[in-house]
Amino acid sequence: MVTRRQARRCERGGILLYLLVLLLLAIVLGLLYLLRGPILLAGGDWWVVDDELEKAQAIVVLGGDSVLGDRVRHAAELYRQGWAPRVVLSGPALRTYFSEAELMEKEALQQGIPEEHLIVVRHQARSTLEEALALRPLLAEHNFRKIIIVTSNFHTRRTKRIFRAVYEPRGGHIFVSAAPDPEFNPARWWKTHEGRATMLLEFLKTLYTFWELRDLPAVADPSPQAALPPPLFASRWQLGYSAAEWGRTGTR
Repeated sequence: MVTRRQARRCERGGILLYLLVLLLLAIVLGLLYLLRGPILLAGGDWWVVDDELEKAQAIVVLGGDSVLGDRVRHAAELYRQGWAPRVVLSGPALRTYFSEAELMEKEALQQGIPEEHLIVVRHQARSTLEEALALRPLLAEHNFRKIIIVTSNFHTRRTKRIFRAVYEPRGGHIFVSAAPDPEFNPARWWKTHEGRATMLLEFLKTLYTFWELRDLPAVADPSPQAALPPPLFASRWQLGYSAAEWGRTGTR
């Protein structure tokens, strides 16, 4: 039978254990606070994927570029360095008569990429996965097996996961190259409202990607466009025009 003295000892022991746990928790939280800079910096560096590149058949620029056109500028620099001979510009419709891909084309031409080396793809993709699926017929048509994907730095980790899931099981080889973004600096993203908001949104989208990719086989086969709504208008490659022929049609 437990005596009153033994009960008091057990009670004191429980209180001491509780206080010890609180003390350890406070120490851990204090260390995390003091080391928050290096920890958040390491997290930002890890989040950005910038692969060591190999010579590829095409550079693919994803839609959703910054207002400064950083993705196109970065792709143009890779093109000038000789990493690939063709540049694919992918973008959704901005209006029924104009798309982001056409805006990217104007920027690419200004950056010195010859028109005959550009492939412009307009689509209605609403997510990175839908964009990867929308691009697949074009890449298969041109037999682009090794491609460099250019996207904003904060978007690279999710992009690599999605494009590897879509292309590598079919023999494709994917590299991801990070373009700078004015709203996300990996070295200080936690110090600005835009950086924190960008990281939070991209983190949530990355979590959703794990769920989204579960249905990839059903979405991707047998029709690569199964998950996409009907296009508003065809892309150049769908119409069968070359870059020069498209320029002569007056339908830009």
